[in-house]
Amino acid sequence: MINVDFINVDSIYASRVPNDAGLLTAAEAAARLGVKRETLYAYVSRGVLQRTLSLDGRTSLFDPAEVDGMRATRRKPSDGEITTVIASSITRVEETGLRYRDVPVADLLDHRFESVADLLWERTGPWSLEANTIEQLHRVRDALPADTPLLDRMRVSTATLSAIDPLRNDASTEAVCRTGRRILLGMIESIPLVEGAADPGDEGGIAARLWPRLTAQSPIPERIAVLNAALIALADHGLAASTYAARIATSVRADPYSVVLTGLGAVAGLLHGFASGGVYQLVQRAEDRGAESALAEVLARSGDRVPGTGHSVYRGVDPREAMLMERITAAYADDPRLETALELRALVSERLDHLVNVDFPLGVFSWLGDMGDRGGECIFLARTVGWIAHSIEERSETPVRFRPQARYVRPGPSDLPERSR
Repeated sequence: MINVDFINVDSIYASRVPNDAGLLTAAEAAARLGVKRETLYAYVSRGVLQRTLSLDGRTSLFDPAEVDGMRATRRKPSDGEITTVIASSITRVEETGLRYRDVPVADLLDHRFESVADLLWERTGPWSLEANTIEQLHRVRDALPADTPLLDRMRVSTATLSAIDPLRNDASTEAVCRTGRRILLGMIESIPLVEGAADPGDEGGIAARLWPRLTAQSPIPERIAVLNAALIALADHGLAASTYAARIATSVRADPYSVVLTGLGAVAGLLHGFASGGVYQLVQRAEDRGAESALAEVLARSGDRVPGTGHSVYRGVDPREAMLMERITAAYADDPRLETALELRALVSERLDHLVNVDFPLGVFSWLGDMGDRGGECIFLARTVGWIAHSIEERSETPVRFRPQARYVRPGPSDLPERSR
């Protein structure tokens, strides 16, 4: 049996502060809007207004800025946009930074990834896999082609664990958390060691065990700490597309393995989990041709779309980017290649006035860590923690609550297939 040590999260919980400071109660929000409380909750159920829960898990609280904004004007969706608001106490996404369970993510980056998973799930437990389960995972792993992408290996390991778990439909929170731990550890076991890398064995946490499966670089603690911080920063980001998909799967009471497989399907999109690969290629070209030439080539080919820039949520900087770049810069301070990455980042940020997002440090980390373009794919493993957390939360809601209506549009003449002659 493999046992992965984890830090007790009591100290993390102890650092939490009440999350009701400055928020409005239901009565106050209803009074500010000039409506009855029944109407207020109707706004919540229709997704017009978002609520959060206090630490007691029962009292509804409302953001005064959102209430005032709703009072002033109703937001009109942009063309083609489908808007949904879901009440969640997992992650608060703000311009200044993320908060998991009301704890600033910046304060969590020095904890182990497993501890943060326990925090998001609000459960602690042993991180372990039975020896016979590991053997089965290794047999499946070794049967795959050597160049099988990490994403496909994680899909296969998750499906394998589902196939050998007769209690996969146990929906209790404790069982879902146990399944989440099995899935994450199974993903690790599904990735073979990089040639020349040393197997850490049973020692260390998930980041330490993942490291030799991504790179043959020496497992320097400072660099493993960067990987650990990246996993934490990527664990959840509110209702990203993959998380929304996972909640929909949960709403029809899919088992936890199916929920994670649903999330993996959505995160596989080029605009989601694979976005950092373009940054890796850009930095690699910058080393060969110089930062300006590499960037000019990208702009000539794709206009103003530069990999690792912009974000649909943040109007300003992506707070995750700065947190990770700071740690990457410290961990690779003695690597002469770092200068190329920093020059490119400055060029993109200052001369082109593009705001870099979290995919930029992920691509840079892949490049400096000699991981190929696979380093950013740790988002697949990291985001599994968030999907499990959202699945647990969604199970407390009414089943099958996501059922948008389709408006039938009669096909025009150009949409009809050409008749056979």
